[in-house]
Amino acid sequence: MKNHRNSPYKYNLLTGLNEARPVINTCVAIMEEVASRDERSSFGFIGANMIGEPEVNTKRFRVYRRFMATYFTEDVFEHLFNIKKSTYLLVRKTELEGRPGLLSELDKKFSELYSFFD
Repeated sequence: MKNHRNSPYKYNLLTGLNEARPVINTCVAIMEEVASRDERSSFGFIGANMIGEPEVNTKRFRVYRRFMATYFTEDVFEHLFNIKKSTYLLVRKTELEGRPGLLSELDKKFSELYSFFD
C-alpha cells in the first residue's frame, strides 16, 4: 500500500481484502516459476505480526507454513522454520549438500535485513 510505504508498521497492516488466498496463491505461483527456471533457487520469508500480535508463531506464519508444505515437496526443498521469529526457509537440498555453510550465511543475512532477528 503506497500510503504506508514509509510506515514502520507497513508489514503489520492488513490489506483489507479479507481473503489472503489470492495473494498467497500469486506468491506461490511466482515461487514455482522461479524454482522451475533456477535450479539453485531457495526462498525465505517472515510472517509479520499484525499490530498488537506477538512476533512468536504469528497468524501469517501459520498460514504461510501450511501453503509451503502443500506446494513445495520435501524431496526438493528442506523446510526450515523458526517459530519464535515466525520465519520460514525453503532451501534446495542440492544447495545444502553443496554448500555446508549455507544455513549460517542465511542466518547472517536475516540478521542483517531484520534487526529483531538477532
